[in-house]
Amino acid sequence: MAKTSRTRSTYVLPEPKWAEYKILTDDSERDTALQHCLYFVHYEIAEKAGIAPLKKWMKENWDKQDITSISVLPESAFYSMSKYFFCWNKLGWLPESVLNFMKKQKLVWLKQASLCIEEKEETPKVVNIRENLNKFAIAIDDSIEKIIGGTQITNYKDFVLSYNLNAAEINKAVEIVDRFAIEFKELAEGTDTDLIEGYSHVKKSTLKHLLAFFDGIVIGLSETKQVKKIVRIKRKKPVDKNKLVSKLKYTKQDVELNLTSINPVEIIGASEVWVYDVNRKRIGVYASEYANTLGVKGTAIDNYSTSKSYEKTVRAADIVKQLVDCRKNGLHTLADKIRSKKYPVKTRVQPSMILLRVIK
Repeated sequence: MAKTSRTRSTYVLPEPKWAEYKILTDDSERDTALQHCLYFVHYEIAEKAGIAPLKKWMKENWDKQDITSISVLPESAFYSMSKYFFCWNKLGWLPESVLNFMKKQKLVWLKQASLCIEEKEETPKVVNIRENLNKFAIAIDDSIEKIIGGTQITNYKDFVLSYNLNAAEINKAVEIVDRFAIEFKELAEGTDTDLIEGYSHVKKSTLKHLLAFFDGIVIGLSETKQVKKIVRIKRKKPVDKNKLVSKLKYTKQDVELNLTSINPVEIIGASEVWVYDVNRKRIGVYASEYANTLGVKGTAIDNYSTSKSYEKTVRAADIVKQLVDCRKNGLHTLADKIRSKKYPVKTRVQPSMILLRVIK
């Protein structure tokens, strides 16, 4: 049988089931799904990744004048909300609570933008004067004389790069080249008798080379501008799993019951975690609303469903051992046979708890 190849995920945490969450319509289900997605985005996705979707949403829902005012703010001002709109871009929806919050957030951003504009008006603008553009213009003039004198210039890209022009200077440089080129383009058309007489010493082959030089420089400037636009986004470094669970407090081993805790790293990306509190004589299960979405945050198991998770008091120690050995499909059946009341699980993992099992 041929082996099927699998693409290895670059994420530490399992990626949310975007397609499954996208079709949800119930408000409570959406709230729960969004929390799972936000947990993943918080640890795995850079804040900048949500800026473009946020701006897209603003364009679709806010007045153009408000967007123009807010646009003066730096990107960092939007980081607190960017993760929500990374999710929105994947899901196509946001809960009503988030949309209502955005109405208030717009007023906050507008106020920040007005303060930012006032501060800019008060601060005198410092203009950095560079000689690069002036040197470029002189070099173009010198090159024209060299080409007319018989010199061949073909390495246009290196010519442009040697002057290290910034984006604003590149725009000006194109205008400079066009001003030099316009006279020779009219000469090539052959309609201006004064130009024909003035450049009678310029051969047709030289004129052809001059026009190619101007076109080549403009193309070189355009390519350089495109390269400068490329922004390398540094991917957020995945958090080490061992670091995520480093603050978790639990009992590693109970000699009396001969029980040993599993490696807490296995909790990340699990569907259920079964525990036993040695002091309180209770078994418990932390169950996620959706498969493979449990995580660890500080000293607590994160992303569990409060409706599916519970604790029960156990009077017989044998039950605990049965839970360890039981097939995963029969765990809840065995737990249901325990005649005791269900209690909510502890918010944090207790130091007296043994991590019995993990169900993926």
